[in-house]
Amino acid sequence: MGRIACFALAIMAVAVNVYAARPLDTDDAGTVEPGKYEVDLGYDHINHNPDGICQSPGFQLKHGLSARMDIGVAFGHETWKDAEGSTVSWGTTPLAVGLKAALLREHKLLPDISLSAGFETGSNAWGLNAIASREISGLGLHLNLGYNGSGVALERGSYGFGLAAEYPLFEKLRLCAELNSELLDDGHEVLGNSGLVGGSIDLGFGSWDLGGRLFDKRGPRWQAVTGLTIGF
Repeated sequence: MGRIACFALAIMAVAVNVYAARPLDTDDAGTVEPGKYEVDLGYDHINHNPDGICQSPGFQLKHGLSARMDIGVAFGHETWKDAEGSTVSWGTTPLAVGLKAALLREHKLLPDISLSAGFETGSNAWGLNAIASREISGLGLHLNLGYNGSGVALERGSYGFGLAAEYPLFEKLRLCAELNSELLDDGHEVLGNSGLVGGSIDLGFGSWDLGGRLFDKRGPRWQAVTGLTIGF
């Protein structure tokens, strides 16, 4: 069960939400500026006690194609260890490719709205995600509604939901939190719920983030995430 949960987390974080602003899995409606690049280096430590742990470093690169569209690629590496600390399995995750387009921006009454799509190379898995973002008195709010398709006949997909908030506490410090949920597309089975609290610090050349995630009884015990984001 631990290996399955670790793999599922990697799919959710890499294949579908290629664009999420670390340490959040919930995406925002913004896109990378045209001609610019953004690199994310991340590390996840997922505790499945008493079954063991999963360690997963990852890499993501995004490029702004236009004022309203960017493209991204991502991949990671997973190491699964049992309760005694012995390595059970390790290997790279599939390369994920994503495209995000801004549909509505800077409207006085309506939120910014974007649509992102992603897929994995070497498989038929794919995802679509509708994103709405709004800032109210400095508080940034983001809502995600997505669908993850298995790409396999007779194998059900799932709906994903994410609600996040972020707030600049000081000039260089940003705090954030989110709630996530995933359920089968027939609506009869919840696959998992989780919540994250974290933040990031502006380092000038980029930002460093740190967060912790707790799961309900269907997921791991907890997950620690950290990473570095650099734009150029």
